[in-house]
Amino acid sequence: MGRVRAIVVFLLAVSLAPICFFSSGRAAGGGGSGPKLRIVGTPRMVFDWSRTACSEAEEPDLPARAVRSADGQVHLYLSHYESYRMSGPGLNRLHPVCRPIMTSPQDPNPSHFRDRRWIASPFTFDGRHVWALVHHEYQGSRHPGRCPEKAYYPCWYNAITLARSSDGGRTFRQARSPRDLVAASAHRYRHGIGPVGVFAPSNLVRRGQYLYALVRVREPGQASGDCLIRTDEIPAAGSWRAWDGKAFAVALRDPYRRRSAPRLRCQRVAPDEISEMTESLTFSKVLDRYLLLGIAGPRTNPPGREKGIYFSLSEDLIHWSPRRLLLPATTLHTFACGDRPPIAYPSVIDPASASRSFETTGRRPFLYFTKFRYRNCRKTSNRDLMRVRISIGRE
Repeated sequence: MGRVRAIVVFLLAVSLAPICFFSSGRAAGGGGSGPKLRIVGTPRMVFDWSRTACSEAEEPDLPARAVRSADGQVHLYLSHYESYRMSGPGLNRLHPVCRPIMTSPQDPNPSHFRDRRWIASPFTFDGRHVWALVHHEYQGSRHPGRCPEKAYYPCWYNAITLARSSDGGRTFRQARSPRDLVAASAHRYRHGIGPVGVFAPSNLVRRGQYLYALVRVREPGQASGDCLIRTDEIPAAGSWRAWDGKAFAVALRDPYRRRSAPRLRCQRVAPDEISEMTESLTFSKVLDRYLLLGIAGPRTNPPGREKGIYFSLSEDLIHWSPRRLLLPATTLHTFACGDRPPIAYPSVIDPASASRSFETTGRRPFLYFTKFRYRNCRKTSNRDLMRVRISIGRE
């Protein structure tokens, strides 16, 4: 395998203020020549919250996703518990639309899975009907009597649900629970033990007749990590199955309607290689591999301190190469007062992709990410969506 070297003048202090990043290491991948991923541009702002937000909740709070509708319009999603979009004839010509594509019922009953919801993983075959995996959070601390700890994390109970759009991705709606439930914890909600459940689905990608996604799973008394789920019938929320180490045989069913405890558990996929990365999953046509990016730290023992955006490659979505650093950066978990603004939620989107769901990448896609703004060392609602060009090739 070859080596990856990237020397980048990176703009994070303000929109165009420089930060120097250096990444060096042997590139991930197999075969006779190794992959080479590097930053080749300077970051540009895609969404400026302070100037263009239509609502305080209009924040890029998950990785950016996009679809191309049947009329040729591209919709880039700014996902939060109120999800918005930017639309236009292409990724380079987008404007904010001041109407949410989906809001949150904020139902206080955890068994309904209808509290706060984020559009996470949109996918379309025809550009008219769009399906999306939804990151659903039950936030017990927001509901009287549900969280004696009165704190977000201890009472965070997560699941994956399904939404659909019949207008090319301009608006989404959901069926009533349990018909929209894709994957849930094996346990019912209990305060004081969170975060618990199934979190943060990746992009949907095709392999054969199936659609696949990586999801982050955290259960009491079990090691956290990524599970791989798939379906061949995306309109049916209950059709998704998770990999158990031998087959896709695990249904992550509703614990409120299941009569007995589950006997099967999904197998954590390549935990040493990809940790809990789920942010960006695409198929690289250049490398002929699935390309996964996410926020992580180095694979060392004990874990190293160099956090940032890492990448890994796979032929089958189950076996992954050891993750390699693409871009060192301050993250939400490493930020200390006085540091440069942290970043999160990386995703790779290629304007040249022939996929309506941008599930493939070529040689020069964009890396999107969220930059967080702090005031008096406290995180604010001011979050900007940025992008920078990357180059993908072989050495």
